[in-house]
Amino acid sequence: MVETRGFTTTDGIDLNEIFYDTVIPILDIYNAEELLDLRGMLTFDWDESYYKFAVNSTWKFQKLGEAEKPISRMHVYGKRQKDAVKYGLGIDYTFDWLMSEQASSTEIAKLAAKAISTDREVVTAVLLNVCLASAGTSGFYNASFETNEVITTPPPYGVATFASTHTHYVASGSATLRLSDITAAKLHLKEHGYKGNIMGFCNADFTKNVEDLAGFFITTTAQYSGVGSLENEVVMDGWRGRMLGIDWVETQWMPDDYFLLIATRPDQDKPIMFIQKKNTSARGLILTPGSYDVRYPIIEASYLRWFDAVIAYRGAGVVYKLTAGAYSDPSITDNFVD
Repeated sequence: MVETRGFTTTDGIDLNEIFYDTVIPILDIYNAEELLDLRGMLTFDWDESYYKFAVNSTWKFQKLGEAEKPISRMHVYGKRQKDAVKYGLGIDYTFDWLMSEQASSTEIAKLAAKAISTDREVVTAVLLNVCLASAGTSGFYNASFETNEVITTPPPYGVATFASTHTHYVASGSATLRLSDITAAKLHLKEHGYKGNIMGFCNADFTKNVEDLAGFFITTTAQYSGVGSLENEVVMDGWRGRMLGIDWVETQWMPDDYFLLIATRPDQDKPIMFIQKKNTSARGLILTPGSYDVRYPIIEASYLRWFDAVIAYRGAGVVYKLTAGAYSDPSITDNFVD
């Protein structure tokens, strides 16, 4: 009788053992314990159902006489909703690869780590893309509104009112960074009531521009700051990410010539909805079993994720492009989504 053997790695470990004892635990730990920094700072978890928010133009007290009660007013709500998008990773555990000289237990575990690294990248790209893309109605105010939002102009705040053409995607008017670009961007947020913590997102090119902006000139122009603590900081240690009341995050996910400001209000959730399936078993990075051989689910197994993002509070962010021309959308997801 011919002895039959199961499928193993090149170092003699059964494929089921590496699947259940190594690959799946790596994914379980990642999904349960790791939260991407950008997601933690800017998003709250939501599913594909509607997210309701109050859009009453004014909330007013009424002057009352003795024993009078205020007249109830109808609460008006807008809704935001988006379906999760299915993403599949273009690397999987093909039978040919698993039978090759490369498929050791170590290399199989490295493939799982590579899948996690790529998952971080696509989540980051999608989150920034929903912020920087001016087209459609998923982003910040851009003069377009969904029917479910109920409104056709941004709601007033204080004595500030806004035209239907109001947009938070702005061309600065110059290819050179000026302090007035940043203060004008802050104004976009403050006039909608976002006066608390403001986060800025930029890349290394923007950081260089800021350090060059601290040019050690005493001047009244908008282009330079006067000599002070910022200049001293730059000369000693380089810019460390705090300027004009904004906490800046440098990331190479931001394209050249763009900067993004996002703020929060105490009466609101974080500004971005991170959309996933309602079914919790369909959340996170999933390794779906292959059908090549039912005894070995790792063969032809592939990685999937269902998610998307949409801005819940459209006045909470603003994007500036440093250009003398018009605002145009950058390509954020091209390197990570086919």
